[in-house]
Amino acid sequence: MFTLNFAFKNIISRKSSLVIILFIAFSIAVLVMANAVFDGTKSGIEKTFSQNFTGDIVIRPKAQFPMSLFGDETPVTGNLSELPQLIPYSDIYSYAEQSSFVSQAVPQITGQAALRFDDKNFGAYFFGVDGEAYVRLMSGIKILEGRAYSSDEDSMMLSKELVKKIVDECGVSLNVGDQIQLAGFTGSSYTLRAATLSAIYEYAVHNDLQDKIVLINPAVLRPLIGLNSTEIDASLFTQDNSGLLENLDEDGIDGLFGDCEDLDSEYVPQAQEAAAAQTVEETEQVSEETIWNYIVCSVAAGVPARIAIRKMNREFAKREWPVQAVDWRAAAGMSAQYIYWMRLIFNIGLIIIIGTGFIIVNNTLVIAALDRSKETGALRAIGAGRRFIALEYLAETLILTITAGILGCLLGVVGNSFLSNGSIHFSNTYLVQLFGGDTLRAVVRFPNILSGMALSLVLAFVAWIYPVRIALNTSPVAAMEAVR
Repeated sequence: MFTLNFAFKNIISRKSSLVIILFIAFSIAVLVMANAVFDGTKSGIEKTFSQNFTGDIVIRPKAQFPMSLFGDETPVTGNLSELPQLIPYSDIYSYAEQSSFVSQAVPQITGQAALRFDDKNFGAYFFGVDGEAYVRLMSGIKILEGRAYSSDEDSMMLSKELVKKIVDECGVSLNVGDQIQLAGFTGSSYTLRAATLSAIYEYAVHNDLQDKIVLINPAVLRPLIGLNSTEIDASLFTQDNSGLLENLDEDGIDGLFGDCEDLDSEYVPQAQEAAAAQTVEETEQVSEETIWNYIVCSVAAGVPARIAIRKMNREFAKREWPVQAVDWRAAAGMSAQYIYWMRLIFNIGLIIIIGTGFIIVNNTLVIAALDRSKETGALRAIGAGRRFIALEYLAETLILTITAGILGCLLGVVGNSFLSNGSIHFSNTYLVQLFGGDTLRAVVRFPNILSGMALSLVLAFVAWIYPVRIALNTSPVAAMEAVR
């Protein structure tokens, strides 16, 4: 108790104490406000992507190359790797759909193709999805004209910004109900298809990357990008179907209908061909319906995405499925990296500001320790031990920093209130994407207050070490001579 009283009196008696408190309080206030703003940018960036096209979680195949919802992101020129497919798709989708922590799950195919207008092509990323289900999952999509297509319609949807770009660059008019020609390059040939424009929509937060996305029925996209191969995977045949074909090939019709005396022999080849064709057709249908590259999911209310991802990946490993669940940032790929670098620049600026404040504070404490060398020497001369001196300096530093920490947190809350109520609007596209809207929204959360107080405690110990070493190295004899 005597140590605290002595430390408190020393703090009050020194004019530099107010300067130290103000410096520390300013640094902590900046930290609290910056954390509130950064929390706003984090939720804003996530909102920009997750509510528009990535969802909260994306299930994708494991690949040997960097892979996002836009495909292969290997930084090379030339042909990119073919996107792997989800295997076994039916089991994976059933697991995702029935999971208690997933509210919605929509499968997706990704491919690159072009929209054709006379002799002009407009390249884009094609997302093959169920239009109605996709719009329900992506709350950031607002239909302006028309309606979302159903799974049995050969239709597509375009964003308002994409329509505007096409109109400006290709000199055509686009309206809901128009037929649009599509071109895809598969191997050494072009594939042509057509789809009806069923809707024009807009995103809640505009992103230049979204202007390259076309939403289209998967049944139209598969043949356009070469996913409707007529080759039949032998693994898709059941044992019964395989036996049927063997009977048709080896034993002829008698192998199946040996007891039927009235069967005309001229129908044998026709029956054989019909049965084989039916089996092939059914197999192809099953094959095409199970060709997917991704499953985009939204998490259930109150479930953190990171926890759901961890549970999913644990289950995938247990079942030995070659797939993985990733968050919105990994799903967006390099498209989200420039925003990450913007935030990193802001962080570096904050560190410079706070670091400068810490250096000033520490130097002030060191100078105060040097000025008190006579006092410290006198205390040691009258019997004060090294432990007393160390505790006295620590008590002073803690009182200074804790007081400054509380003041800094209060200033941070007040400053953040002014920022939030100031209705600060953005017109810059990158800032709009960074904050998830055109208005600055920053909310001080309890962890922000804790981080400010933790910082004040860390500063107390860091700023205590060097001054107390100076004090403990002060010779009592030299101090007494200085007093004379």
